[in-house]
Amino acid sequence: MQQLESPGRNLAAKKHVSARRTRSCRPQCQALESRHLLSVTLSGNEPAAPLVGAPIVWTATAGGHGATPVYQFSAGPVGAPLQVVRDFSQSGSFTWNPLQEGNYQISVTVKDGFAATTGETTSTTYTVSSRVSGSAAVISPTSNPLVALYSAPASSGSLMYVQFKLLGSKAGWQATAAQPIVPGKSTNFLVANMLPNRIYVMRHVIIGGGISAPTDFQTGPLPKSLKFPSFNVQKAPNSQSALSQNVVFHVGINAPNGTVDTLATDRTGHITWYFDPVANAFPSYAPSLVTGGSVLLLGGVQNGVGGVDTLREIDLAGDTLHETNINAVNAELAALGLHSITDFNHEAQRLPNGDTAVLATTPRIVDLNGVPTLYNGDMVIVLDQNFQVAWVWDPFTSLDTNRLPTLGEGPTDWLHANSIAWSPTDGDLLVSMRSQDWVVKIDYANGAGDGHVIWRLGAGGDFTIKSSNASPWFSHQHDVRYVNGNTITLFDDGNVRRSKNPKAHSRGQELVLDEAAKTATLVVNADLGGYALALGSAQALPNGNLDFGSGIAQQTIEVRRNGSTNYVLKMNLAGLQYRTYIYSNLYGL
Repeated sequence: MQQLESPGRNLAAKKHVSARRTRSCRPQCQALESRHLLSVTLSGNEPAAPLVGAPIVWTATAGGHGATPVYQFSAGPVGAPLQVVRDFSQSGSFTWNPLQEGNYQISVTVKDGFAATTGETTSTTYTVSSRVSGSAAVISPTSNPLVALYSAPASSGSLMYVQFKLLGSKAGWQATAAQPIVPGKSTNFLVANMLPNRIYVMRHVIIGGGISAPTDFQTGPLPKSLKFPSFNVQKAPNSQSALSQNVVFHVGINAPNGTVDTLATDRTGHITWYFDPVANAFPSYAPSLVTGGSVLLLGGVQNGVGGVDTLREIDLAGDTLHETNINAVNAELAALGLHSITDFNHEAQRLPNGDTAVLATTPRIVDLNGVPTLYNGDMVIVLDQNFQVAWVWDPFTSLDTNRLPTLGEGPTDWLHANSIAWSPTDGDLLVSMRSQDWVVKIDYANGAGDGHVIWRLGAGGDFTIKSSNASPWFSHQHDVRYVNGNTITLFDDGNVRRSKNPKAHSRGQELVLDEAAKTATLVVNADLGGYALALGSAQALPNGNLDFGSGIAQQTIEVRRNGSTNYVLKMNLAGLQYRTYIYSNLYGL
């Protein structure tokens, strides 16, 4: 995502505290009877007999907590630890939709502004009932016409998943992610990746057990109130394509209001899933899918330079699972003695331990040749499973502020970080920095690292590149990803090459790294047939092919390892394509 200069920021430099692993910062809560001038109540719009999959709006009403109280909502089964579902915000209402019957507790903490260290908590309980009344599965529509709620009856066994396919189709079954079976209770699944206005047959499978009788479900139409992009196949897949991967996940940005730009299609461009930004009142984009069937979104209020104020995780029906915002995070950063952020931008990735890494802009006034100068850097913030700050990397303590962007963008776009990748070898993190033409490895060590820069990959960095190409190094790159412990892919926008050769094209690259010898071997260097001055994505497919999203060109391009193109799908969006990936399903299987 290309950031623009933002004039008029009046920011003061602050003392930096080194990056470190931290505890979650939660307010102290005083009992109601000890604060007689305060009050907080919690109520829900739950029906007389709430059912699984029926969202409930919980509303907190506070008195005596200042002119702008903030509310944090937590939820979970009665008797179990509660999990923060939305961190402190000024909204006193939250919609929650548990997908398992049982007794639940919903809790709200209210305090007088984000910086307050004390607050007041109250909670209530309610019961959710199963949709299954007999021995057969029940399939219910959701708010998304392309997503079904499949409720399987209580069963013996440990794990279950749902299979589904078009009625009468000779193609193989699609499958959801497996879920644990809770003894005596139904098991519920959101079934997604279906065409509109079609009849599907579904059945559940107990791993190591039996298969249920099939049940039909008809999807609904795409809503006419929304605008959807169109698609056209510019090169059809062939026998060398990764044909088992038939789901194309599209991430658009900057689309007009009322336009869907987070969606999935099949390889022919037919829509099979989407997120409704209007019904959910959340214009956003989706940096990544999460294994198991959820989506990380960056959205909310935009700050005018490509950043937003809210990180949200949703399920495939579009319901919120977790949420935080820059005000809540800044309160935690301040309590830790760390610098503040102005937005979330470009990236949110789920790490293997369940934490979430996100990029965030952090401005600073830096002395540049004797002149106080505004710099915009990018923090890496790791949030725990309650979306509380767990680890922070500050670039101003690790990188040379005298090294300015390679194409003269200036210190207000000093780094322009745009992706984070977790290293399977050592648990460290790669950060792609567009303006520096570098991929930087930082010492994360699964949360135990001190954040120092281990190496810098790119022209002028720590590695020698092995390639016969005259201009092997990437520039202004996007979306660096690990293929395995020593191999990465990336989208080489190629802005530096283009500045020297107006006919230069963007490229898809794969590099094998020898970290000990500090050599990078360029093993795939695919010419993608056009130039994308910004945006882009990269992905390794199971059969060895590579998928590249050609940024502003709005193309999904599958290439073989020899660089030949196997497949091209064009999205026609009144906006920009940020990323695109090819999957076998929407569950990360």
